[in-house]
Amino acid sequence: MSDSAGAATGHTFRRFKEGERASDWELDEKIFQQDKSYKCPTYVHKTPPCQGACPSGHEIRGWLAIARQMDKPPVEGMSWQQYAFDRMVAANPFPSQMGRVCPAPCEDGCNRNEVDDFVGINAVEQYVGDWAIENKLKLSKPGAFTGKKVAVIGAGPAGLTAAMFLRLKGHGVAIFERHDKLGGMMRYGIPNYRTPRDMLDAEIDRIIELGIEVKTKTTIGKDVSLKELEDNFDAIFWAIGAQNGRPLPIEGWDAPNCITGVDFLDAFNEGWVMQTAQKVVVIGGGDTSIDVASVARRLGHIKTVNPKDHADHSTHGFTASDVTGTLQREGMKATLTSLFPQEEMTASERERADALREGVEILGGVMPLKVIKDDDGKAKALKMCKCKMEGMKPVPIEGTEFEIECDIIISAIGQMGDFTGIEEL
Repeated sequence: MSDSAGAATGHTFRRFKEGERASDWELDEKIFQQDKSYKCPTYVHKTPPCQGACPSGHEIRGWLAIARQMDKPPVEGMSWQQYAFDRMVAANPFPSQMGRVCPAPCEDGCNRNEVDDFVGINAVEQYVGDWAIENKLKLSKPGAFTGKKVAVIGAGPAGLTAAMFLRLKGHGVAIFERHDKLGGMMRYGIPNYRTPRDMLDAEIDRIIELGIEVKTKTTIGKDVSLKELEDNFDAIFWAIGAQNGRPLPIEGWDAPNCITGVDFLDAFNEGWVMQTAQKVVVIGGGDTSIDVASVARRLGHIKTVNPKDHADHSTHGFTASDVTGTLQREGMKATLTSLFPQEEMTASERERADALREGVEILGGVMPLKVIKDDDGKAKALKMCKCKMEGMKPVPIEGTEFEIECDIIISAIGQMGDFTGIEEL
């Protein structure tokens, strides 16, 4: 827009039109150096960086303005917390959970990082989510029934969120879940000390109360055929998640005390794992591997215990018996290894810091080579070496081989969906 056009309209600022662009460095200069400039502020139509970094597209700036009470509730008597909650659940129905476990890419994108430090977005979200539970806030009422029915396969965060939005639109919704409880990886993949189960249940119940039909302990392809779904529903939303862990692709992984991180966390959250071994090695580098190592460290090792109570037995189909309270719980060594140096691990910085405070040892820039077995065929050590990344491929550094003694090896290198029974998809 030209200066003459601005003068003609009486504007004292310049506004970008649709299609006009400015490089990021130019915007940074105008935004953060404007106090040193005699020029008037520049107004730019652009998604706030916090919202742009959020996978859910949360209108973060909007509910932060409500929390600051710059944006007042539209209805007399409505609290700012309820107003903020209504704005939050327009994008994600789990503010209490997300405030606790979300890695918060929004905070990395926060403009305040250029000034001093990011705004504590997660803390505000958790506070509002907890307040909503304590004050029994409800979601909006569903729209008029459209006559359409949708089957949602999987009751994790994606399935439950889809079910909520579909129901609010007025569609009939039925959720099919293979577990006996809803929540998916929020329940079975995240340790319960990070996401209190009463809080999780409250946020799930709030969704189900919209009038959603729930069928638990139901596996598609086994209990219900794909044809039955297609015949009885107008649409199917697949949200089966990624609940199968990836095994380590190295020699010796078939040892009985080599398990995946997903299986370990599932067994822990189901109450099957009462304690771990004395020396646990976790392979990974992401948030799941941090959870696995931290849980193992917290559980500790119990001296003189039934071998079937060990984690490797519990995750292979055995139910652990109660461990007598008189047994002595001892400390154990939990080692987490990653292909990347510690500062480049995919786990968030706060997760790494928490694990280190728990007493987890983190070895970065190393790769597994081979599982070393004892005479009984069980893993007794993991052969490793230092490595460097070329592109996204780890390359071993010759002459740096070493071994880590272990009683259990846990792979947390990634997850995949379980398509058993629905291969035809």
